[in-house]
Amino acid sequence: MSETEFWGDTPTRRLLLWRTVGALSAAAAAVATQAQPASSTIKISKTAVAYQDHPQGDKECERCLQFVAPGSCKMVDGVVSPQGFCRIFTPLKQT
Repeated sequence: MSETEFWGDTPTRRLLLWRTVGALSAAAAAVATQAQPASSTIKISKTAVAYQDHPQGDKECERCLQFVAPGSCKMVDGVVSPQGFCRIFTPLKQT
């Protein structure tokens, strides 16, 4: 059954209301299925990555891609020292 057969030849307020509700529902579903922000990701414990409060040579958290100033990491749980080091150290790209 086509829409014109169901609703008639002229659009009605009821049809407009149903289309609006459908569009809003679709928009709400799209927003709800978006990825969660990085802050809600599970982080790795300091023990699991062999974190230490001192650098290993020139490798230190402050020079790591995952470091977030002033003292946190995107991957490691808890407070980290800018002069610290762990096994998942990823150097910043040199430009």
